[in-house]
Amino acid sequence: MRKNLSTGKEKKETIAVNQSTSINVVSQAPSVQRKRKRTSFNNVDGSVGPKKKHGRKDLNNLHQRVESMNLITQLPVHIIHYILSLLRNTKDAARTSILSKRWRELWTSFSILKFDQHKIQKEGNLDLKNENFKDFVDNSLKRHLEQKLSICKLVLRITSYDLDLALHMDQWVNLAVENHLKELDLHFFIEKNIHYTLPQSVFAAKTLTGLRLYGCKLKSCGYIKLPHLQKLYMRQVVIDQQTIRNMISGCPLVEDLRFIHCTGLKDLQVSGLLKLDRFEMHHFHGTRKVEITAPNLLTFWYCGNISTRCEIDLVACASLKRLTLEDAYMTDEVFQDRFASFPVLEKLELSKCHQLMNITISSIRLKQLVLRGCKNLMGTDIDTPNLFSFEYKGNKMPFDFTNPLCLKQAKLSFERVGVQRASLEFQLGISDAIWFDRLRQFLKKLKHSNGLKLVVRCKKNIIIHEELREILLPPVCDIKLEIVKPSTRFEDLLDQLLRTWHPETLSIVSSSNSNLPKV
Repeated sequence: MRKNLSTGKEKKETIAVNQSTSINVVSQAPSVQRKRKRTSFNNVDGSVGPKKKHGRKDLNNLHQRVESMNLITQLPVHIIHYILSLLRNTKDAARTSILSKRWRELWTSFSILKFDQHKIQKEGNLDLKNENFKDFVDNSLKRHLEQKLSICKLVLRITSYDLDLALHMDQWVNLAVENHLKELDLHFFIEKNIHYTLPQSVFAAKTLTGLRLYGCKLKSCGYIKLPHLQKLYMRQVVIDQQTIRNMISGCPLVEDLRFIHCTGLKDLQVSGLLKLDRFEMHHFHGTRKVEITAPNLLTFWYCGNISTRCEIDLVACASLKRLTLEDAYMTDEVFQDRFASFPVLEKLELSKCHQLMNITISSIRLKQLVLRGCKNLMGTDIDTPNLFSFEYKGNKMPFDFTNPLCLKQAKLSFERVGVQRASLEFQLGISDAIWFDRLRQFLKKLKHSNGLKLVVRCKKNIIIHEELREILLPPVCDIKLEIVKPSTRFEDLLDQLLRTWHPETLSIVSSSNSNLPKV
């Protein structure tokens, strides 16, 4: 560890981090541990005196301490059920029954059942594995239903699928629906072009509040009535136009609707869902138009397919507060029209919008802004006086803030691009000097953001500036800057940097009144 003092009122501390550095925890000798153990048993309350006189009292105190430390067996029922719900499958949850008699009783009444075929299957040929899995699920459901217990949530993760398993799955799902099922998760990780088709009972489940489907097929589903469904997630699902219309009209209380890598839809229209709060659409194949009419929608996330141009219509979503767009075909004009439609927008994220070149972002309500990977963006005029979080990732400085900033956190990541791009920038006269000048101008506008810390990363070197004054920037293009919240403790910041980036050198530039320990 070494320390370098800078001129003026600031000092610079540089810590050399050795890659082979290790931390050794020194334990006490066994004899010392045994001695302390005997002492603690003889004098539990810390008093000094004969063992005969205080032995019973000391023993009672010891029992009290043991009981107070065994809190895990005394947790409330809803917390124990929550812990069990976080476990990957039913076998893992069943193992917790050895903790205590109470845990064993609560496990038998646990109403969240998870069956992961990959984890449950034993060694052997494929047919034997499938038989073992079917027997395990059959027996688990049988024991659960013999106690006349309802099933709150059923999760099935399938890695090996055939027609016989499909028949068993129909029985499992039907049994769960008949026993007041609230949430159903079906995950099919199948490489072959084989999809499981849900039984009709699922689409008439009156108690169902959550439905998550992965790798399934929804076709020719005529009658759909899910009056209490609130969350609907579909991933790699094959679906047709009529089924999705019936699904939307038959689920009036849906709040969270997500489609990821789905196929079969040319147009998607969502309307009549007054409770809809969040809508996500990622990489739809072949979809040409999406129209959302949801007056209470707060979050919209669209990630387009690079091979298909899709028209997005969100005119009737004036309450939108969080907007994320990854649209390679969105032009400057289309963006400006969309942005103007959301007067109360608080978060805007633009990612890989390669058609954007010159845009204006002006809003008094915007609090978070992210510009990531928009490779052709040349100019962005930003007028957001209440912005507190800003993130940028690219190869230049295509943004300019009109007003002084009051940011609480920011991340800037500049990466060197290919030779052709570098050559083009040189021809346009954008030199490193101009690039760094723009960066310094941006940092100067942060003068009203008191208490911020700036982290500069360049390859394996890190510089932490405790104050945003006379910033030291390395003269390279591959550089990452992070402005940290004032509430962040230096200890936590250092721990995060050392664990995440493993730097070779770590420099700290602090003011004269810094609370940092002197080296």
